[in-house]
Amino acid sequence: MSDVAEIASPLPDAQAQTQSCFSELAELVEGEGYSGYEFDDFLGSPILRALSFNNLLLQRIFIQIGERSPINLRPLLGVRKRQSTKGNGFFARGYLHAYLASRDAAFLSKAQDRLAWLCANYSRGYAGYAWGNAFDFASRGGLIPKGMPTIVWTSHISNAFFLGYRAVGDPRYADVVNSGAEFILRDLNRHEDSSGVCLAYVPGGLSLVHNANLLGSVALLRSWSLDEDPRKLELARRALNWSMSYMESDGSWRYGVGKEYRWVDNHHTAYVIDCLLEARSLGGDELVPHSVIEKTIDYWTRAFFLPDGTPKYYNDRAYPLDIQAASQAIETFARLSEVDSTALSRAFTVLEWTNRTLRRRDGFYMYRRGRIFPNRLVSIHWGQSTMFAALGALLYYASLEEK
Repeated sequence: MSDVAEIASPLPDAQAQTQSCFSELAELVEGEGYSGYEFDDFLGSPILRALSFNNLLLQRIFIQIGERSPINLRPLLGVRKRQSTKGNGFFARGYLHAYLASRDAAFLSKAQDRLAWLCANYSRGYAGYAWGNAFDFASRGGLIPKGMPTIVWTSHISNAFFLGYRAVGDPRYADVVNSGAEFILRDLNRHEDSSGVCLAYVPGGLSLVHNANLLGSVALLRSWSLDEDPRKLELARRALNWSMSYMESDGSWRYGVGKEYRWVDNHHTAYVIDCLLEARSLGGDELVPHSVIEKTIDYWTRAFFLPDGTPKYYNDRAYPLDIQAASQAIETFARLSEVDSTALSRAFTVLEWTNRTLRRRDGFYMYRRGRIFPNRLVSIHWGQSTMFAALGALLYYASLEEK
C-alpha cells in the first residue's frame, strides 16, 4: 500500500473512507506508472489513423466508437497506454493537497516527481510552457493534433505548479506559471468585441468556449499575482468580462457561443465556479462580483444533483453517469466548504455515490455508465487522475474544518 499519513486524528467515518480511497488509488496508479488508456484516444491507433484518410468526420466517428464501446478494443487496434500531461497535473495536485493536509514528505516527493515529468514533457515551439495530448483528437471543434497545446490543459497544469509554489516556495514552479502565461499572451488568438475578449482554445483556432476562456484568465491571474505584469491583469479582466456577459439569467452557463456549443453540463459548470472563485480570490470583487458566483453556484447545486447525490451529466438529464462529472463535483464542493458549511457534507455524499456506482472491484474508477451498459474503461486522466485530485482536495478541505 502507498504510505498515506494520518490526515487528522481521530477521523470521522467519511474522512476515513476518503483517506482509504486515496491510498488505494495511489497504489493502483503508481503501480501502472501513471500510464493508461483514455476515452478519446482511438486516433492513437495507427490502423484507425490510416483508415480515417485525414477526414474529420471519420476521425470524429472513430473517437465516438472508442468513447461508446462497452468493450475495450484498444489493445487490438494498437493503442498504447500512455502517461497524460493533464493527468499528471491532476496527480500532482492530489499529492500536494494531501501533503498540505498531513505534512507527510512522501506526498511532496511524489508531487515533485510529477511536476518534474511535466517540465520535461511540454509542447515545444511555443512562447512558454504549454501542454497537449499524446494523440490526435477530433471533435465538433475540429482536429487537435498530437502535441498541440490547449489553454485548458495548460491552465490545469499551471494550477498544479502554482499550488506547488505556494506549498514549498520553489521559484522554479513560479517560473513555470509565468512561462505558461506567456503562451496564453503570445500564442493564442483572441476574439474581441465590446464585451471583452475570448481566448482561443488552441493556437491557430478560435472556438468561443467559456470554461476555456475562464481557465486561461485564471492562469494569467496566477502569474500576475507573482510578477504584477499589468498585461496579464488587463487581459484576464477582459476575458472574465466577456464570459460573464454571457451568463444566462438563471445562472447557467452554456459550453460556449455558437449553435454547436449550446449545451449546459455539470463538470464544465464546476470549472466555471472554480475559476470565478479563484479569480475573485486573486483579484477581488472588482474582477468578479460576488453576485455572479452566488448565482452560478445556486444554479449548479439545484440543476445538477439528484437527492441521493447523483451528479447529472447535463442540466436536463442524468445520463451518462460520468466519472469526471462526479470527481469534479467532489472537488468543487470541497472547495466551496470555505464559504458554505453544507458543501463538505455534499462532497462526501457524492463520493459515496461514486464509490457505489462507478468504482470497479479492482479499485479503479470506470469511465461511465449508460442507461443500459456500463463502460468499465480505466481512463487515466478522465477517471483516475480527476478522482485522485478530488480525493486529495477533500482530504485537505476536511482537514481545515478540524483546525
